[in-house]
Amino acid sequence: MVDYYEGRSIDPECLEKLHKPAQRLLEKKDMDDEYKLELLYGIKTQFTFTGQDKIPVNDIEARFMKGKKGNFMVAYNIQSAVDYDTKLICAINVTQNPTDHYELPIIAERAIRNINTTPKYISADTIYLNQISLSYLADKKIDGLIPNRKQSKEKIGKLNPNPYHKDHFEYDYELDAFKCPENQYMHFFAKYIEPHKDPEKPDKIKRLYNNYEVCKNCKARNKCLTGKQTHKTITEYGSEMQKAMNEKMEKQEYKDEYGKRSSVEGPFGIFKEQFQIEKEVVIGMVKTEERINLDALAYNLIRLHNIKQEIKNTTEDLEDFCESTSIKNQLKLDVTIF
Repeated sequence: MVDYYEGRSIDPECLEKLHKPAQRLLEKKDMDDEYKLELLYGIKTQFTFTGQDKIPVNDIEARFMKGKKGNFMVAYNIQSAVDYDTKLICAINVTQNPTDHYELPIIAERAIRNINTTPKYISADTIYLNQISLSYLADKKIDGLIPNRKQSKEKIGKLNPNPYHKDHFEYDYELDAFKCPENQYMHFFAKYIEPHKDPEKPDKIKRLYNNYEVCKNCKARNKCLTGKQTHKTITEYGSEMQKAMNEKMEKQEYKDEYGKRSSVEGPFGIFKEQFQIEKEVVIGMVKTEERINLDALAYNLIRLHNIKQEIKNTTEDLEDFCESTSIKNQLKLDVTIF
């Protein structure tokens, strides 16, 4: 199509064999050829720099992302940092990355810059539990609160119903061993480094635990093992920093602190219900971020008014409260797909 719009001779049969998105662009009457060529150049650039094999024509900076319902959509990934006392949005981050794994340092830095102070705690969902996030929190001397997958499932009562699933193997931090449902210990025996597909991301550390002799003579082996298994092996991912985070999140004081984040009404719920954010038509990542920040500003103004009404303080008292007391406590990291 680039050759066609640059004026080169193209076999009509080649144009007829174009995929449907290209056909629609070719047939689009409300777009002149110069604009179409500019769009095609942009798509070509996106292919080169991102390595993607599909680029949305209607917004070449957006990406195909999997929504909560399992459907794929053209979208941006949006994170927010929210103070859980005031419920004010402290920062917004719009990214093309389809997952949130390594976004914590970016959104946290924006929040710290915006509020001009470093919070005591930052709590985040399990998906942020990785070496990059933990190293960032350690460097900033911020007390991170990030549960692992089992801890998250346990909190909402969704552990695997199979009593011999890994969810029901209890880790002993002192022994570095897993206690199985039959009260036998599976000991650490090997560690492997799994190279990350992205060379800029840290490699994955995989630790293996088993106890061949115990499994061999176990009365529950038919319930616990598959037909081909001779013994159970527990695979655990994560560095020593992740093990330390897992142990910390087992303590009640940190469970209670992390639980405070549930009191925050998700701003994006209000965005969808009241601001009708999903009906906003904005093209391009910069414009999308500008629009979301405007929504966040409107939300914060409403929230500030509500806080003033709730605590019946003066404007000066409210400013002092937001700048010193609450914001130093904890930031909650949240995410949505838009």
